[in-house]
Amino acid sequence: MNKASSAPVFGAFLVMLLTACQPAEEAAAPAVEPGPDPHSYANYEQVRVEHLALALAADFSERTLEGHVTLQLDRTESAERLVLDTWKLDIRDVNRVGPDGALEPLSWRLPDADEGDAQAREYLGTPLVVALEGGVDQVRIDYATSPEAFGLQWLDGQQTTSGEPFLFSQSQPIFARSWVPLQDTPAVRYTFDAQLTVPGDLMAVMGAAGNPTEIRPDGIYEFRMPQPIPSYLMAIGVGKLEFEATGPRSGVYAEPSLVAAAAEEFSELEAMIDVGEELYGPYRWDRYDLLILPPSFPFGGMENPRLSFITPTVIAGDKSLTALIAHELAHSWSGNLVTNAAWQDLWLNEGFTTYFESRIVEALYSPERAEMEATLDWMGLKEELEELDPAAQILARDLSDQDPEQAFNGVPYNKGRLFLVWLEDRFGRATFDEFLRQYFDHFAFESIDTEDFIAYLEANLLPRDPDAVSMEQVREWIFEPGMPDYAVLPASDAFDKVDEWRRQWLDGEVELAEIPVDQWTVSEWRHFLLKLGDRLDAEQMAAMDEAFGLTESGNVEILYLWLVRAIEARYEPGIERLEQFLLEVGRNKFTRPLYEELADTDWGREWAIDVYQRAKPGYHPLTRQAAERALGIASRENSG
Repeated sequence: MNKASSAPVFGAFLVMLLTACQPAEEAAAPAVEPGPDPHSYANYEQVRVEHLALALAADFSERTLEGHVTLQLDRTESAERLVLDTWKLDIRDVNRVGPDGALEPLSWRLPDADEGDAQAREYLGTPLVVALEGGVDQVRIDYATSPEAFGLQWLDGQQTTSGEPFLFSQSQPIFARSWVPLQDTPAVRYTFDAQLTVPGDLMAVMGAAGNPTEIRPDGIYEFRMPQPIPSYLMAIGVGKLEFEATGPRSGVYAEPSLVAAAAEEFSELEAMIDVGEELYGPYRWDRYDLLILPPSFPFGGMENPRLSFITPTVIAGDKSLTALIAHELAHSWSGNLVTNAAWQDLWLNEGFTTYFESRIVEALYSPERAEMEATLDWMGLKEELEELDPAAQILARDLSDQDPEQAFNGVPYNKGRLFLVWLEDRFGRATFDEFLRQYFDHFAFESIDTEDFIAYLEANLLPRDPDAVSMEQVREWIFEPGMPDYAVLPASDAFDKVDEWRRQWLDGEVELAEIPVDQWTVSEWRHFLLKLGDRLDAEQMAAMDEAFGLTESGNVEILYLWLVRAIEARYEPGIERLEQFLLEVGRNKFTRPLYEELADTDWGREWAIDVYQRAKPGYHPLTRQAAERALGIASRENSG
């Protein structure tokens, strides 16, 4: 797939690198190694993208985006080439954009990796190398995406509630390169504008300014992002959408049948923004809207600036699962505003955000709810730490030779949060809040690494009480596995009462009807079901189902744990509901462990494989990958 123009190429090195027409044995190009970020080929220390202009058309029949992107560059005088990240992109032309807008061809190449390198780094895709000949400031790349693009999911009308097709992106961590050739690293931030052309009966939205409130018959939509963002926050959605406002700077996009329920469920969006601002300073992204995606979305939420992508599974009808919205909103400060510079520093995004989330929940709902949710998170982390390798228990872990997907376990989220809780305990809440507000202001719209944070912490928080914390303790938290024995751990008194009711029922001291479940929160229900473990038989499951109607629960967190118990007890009504659930829901938090539970039984693996094969067309590539690993039937599909 070697291509080049006839433009002159200077320097023997670039001749070797970029000449496309000579046979490989006569002019083999040297391998392109990843740059400063081990998960990107971008040479951003020599040349950096400052602004990106997209012009793309969505073709639902071919499942491709086609058009061009123009990159505005800031480069050193010595920069001889621009290296971008791509993944299965059809690169058709690369040109310099002159001051008058005229296009002049540039030499470029998609180097072939040797077989061993390709297997080791298949998740990185292929570098696009462009020769910067004679002062290039703007580069235009004409291209089309592959139907297999890992960062896009295309759904047909049978997979949506509206009966119309749907497209959405998921760029984190390194999937933006599958739909835009760019510097796909969180170390680089840029502004952008975009023009999207879509079928006339559909609406296009982006994580940007300019989102419409009505469908435009000509199918042409224009957007701009004036604040600089990293590539993993690039976001696009196309579907039969409607909008309903929830406040002066917030609202909800969803398919018509869901928009009213979503707006009601998330009616507290504006209040959440107010709480965030009271805690840690102004909201700097102008608007905060939600796009409710089809149930195939693989995550709970994705914090795309201005437009968080949200799973419909959190619409419970009682606002009981809105902590997820608090989490995505909190990313507007921790992650979107101050960003981890590489995926080994993920805890700087997720640990801070999980801490911030709990503060929003505490302020908007109650300290008791926040403490219950934190306790459940700690219980999950404790179990996870018992299974993880020591290297995976470190906040700032080395991911140089690993797929960055490996960073996403409970450690950066919950160990990171507990580190900040410990700092709050040592310095006092008022002092720590003041420090965090200053931290967000100081690093606003920058990408930083762990050492940047440590230096800022040492200079701006530790001197406020020199006896409170030592640097040895800070480094133990960040660079050592496990949990320090001096951690400040959550504990909820409410769970003690739940434990006692569970014990009395299992011991035959009370009937199910006597347990005051009408007064329970979702967290109390989750604790009750979690602690039942595999102790129930089918008869007990049937009794609980008759008393509480759990098989028909509309709360996905409760239903998920009930389905786990149904697998353990082989409770047939639960297994029937499980089949329906796996066919409808693609949220990886639920599907992966349910497939794992089934694979661990002596009866469920073949049944699960059959269900998976039927569910697979509606799953996102990430969900397919995780499910296949859980079932032991394949490696990543369409990934190399």
